[in-house]
Amino acid sequence: MSSEVKPDLNHFLSGHLVVNKDRKIIFCNDYIHELINQSDNKVIDTPISKYITKASNIFLDSYIYPLLLTDSTAQEIQITWLNSNGEKIPVIVNIKLDKDGLSYWSVYICINRDKLQNEWLSANKKLEKQSQELFNLATTDPLTGLLNRREFQEQTKKLISQTDRSASTFALLSIDVDFFKHVNDTHGHQVGDKVLIHLAKLFNKNRRANDLVSRFGGEEFILVLPDITNEDAYQLAEKLRLNVERNPIDNIQITLSIGLVVTKKAKKVNLEQLLKTSDKALYMSKATGRNKTSVAELE
Repeated sequence: MSSEVKPDLNHFLSGHLVVNKDRKIIFCNDYIHELINQSDNKVIDTPISKYITKASNIFLDSYIYPLLLTDSTAQEIQITWLNSNGEKIPVIVNIKLDKDGLSYWSVYICINRDKLQNEWLSANKKLEKQSQELFNLATTDPLTGLLNRREFQEQTKKLISQTDRSASTFALLSIDVDFFKHVNDTHGHQVGDKVLIHLAKLFNKNRRANDLVSRFGGEEFILVLPDITNEDAYQLAEKLRLNVERNPIDNIQITLSIGLVVTKKAKKVNLEQLLKTSDKALYMSKATGRNKTSVAELE
């Protein structure tokens, strides 16, 4: 036969208090005394507002008490408590309003909860940063920050599928740095790297929002220009070529040979076909003096 248990609220690791309709405390357990840092005779018959920050009191008046009048309960409300020394303590409050106007409060400090939440947020941000770094490593060229060959191929294949459905056109530019081996042999590979970074900045500066810019390998770059006509693609290629020619780096003048191909509406193509055709145009530029843009037609 079990004996009747009479719980003592002072044994709970949470605060319990009763507030009357005038919002004065008429009962509280020892947890509340410790939270407020005052003895019982100083707490009883004291307005609850005395132990809550001004901002929390505004929150109670504007939201919590109106909620209690309609729903009778308010759960997991975070407010800021004040002890007798004026220290601010974050707490979670659950409140139930009785028919006689009394409200029953349960309170517990949430410093550890906030600490855990902040730690979780910090860990989540760290994971997001690491995830972004891994994504960048997988999709971009580490030297120039442009799309790497693999990511360029993935994005271009998606673009081809889109243009097939919309019957639109796009241009592909194969770009090669003229006499780049001579730059490396004469000035060293560090200067050669500076040249590639310089070119990447120029390409990015003149790109449109939807253009794809990739370092395809070595000193070769590929640009894909969606929704563009033959004439506009040629003018853009020439503008790019002239911009590079007019902006030397470390007193080294750089020129480009460019091969251009533009797709045709309602004609399906694949990436291999486009690269083969643009390479043919690039070879024409090199074979006829370099530092120029040549155009090849799709077969």
